[in-house]
Amino acid sequence: MKVLQKRVSRKVKGSKNRNKARQHLSKIHETISNQRNNFQHQLSFRLISENQAIALETLNVKGMVKNHCLAQSISDASFSGFVTKLEYKAEWLGKTILRIGRFEPSSKLCNVCGHHNSNLTLDVREWTCPDCKTKHDRDVNAAINIKKFSLQDQNLIVI
Repeated sequence: MKVLQKRVSRKVKGSKNRNKARQHLSKIHETISNQRNNFQHQLSFRLISENQAIALETLNVKGMVKNHCLAQSISDASFSGFVTKLEYKAEWLGKTILRIGRFEPSSKLCNVCGHHNSNLTLDVREWTCPDCKTKHDRDVNAAINIKKFSLQDQNLIVI
């Protein structure tokens, strides 16, 4: 795709060769879009069919896209499209989608003792709790906390 974009930019505007290159580039864009969409459908169906309930954190995607280091990855992932697919498939199969707010400290809170590590930056992927000395992977810790918060909000019992 990168090579084709460069070829299009080098062609003379309005020429037939540029139009042919643009059409070829648009086919590549459509193929990639279809592949991403297909992957999201397959993953959302697998997640919904394997689980009774799924807990999601509401994210500020507009704010995250403003970070130039993360913007392309976030845009490519199409979070909102994936969540939409999860929601309609959950409704279709009678499963539950649980949500927590974006301001819950999911990755900064120790899931063992509840210590809030407020000086944790985004580049730190593993951290040790100063109170209970538990070593946490940031993503796993956030997943456990999201599950706790969502079940706490729904007044459900963890089994």
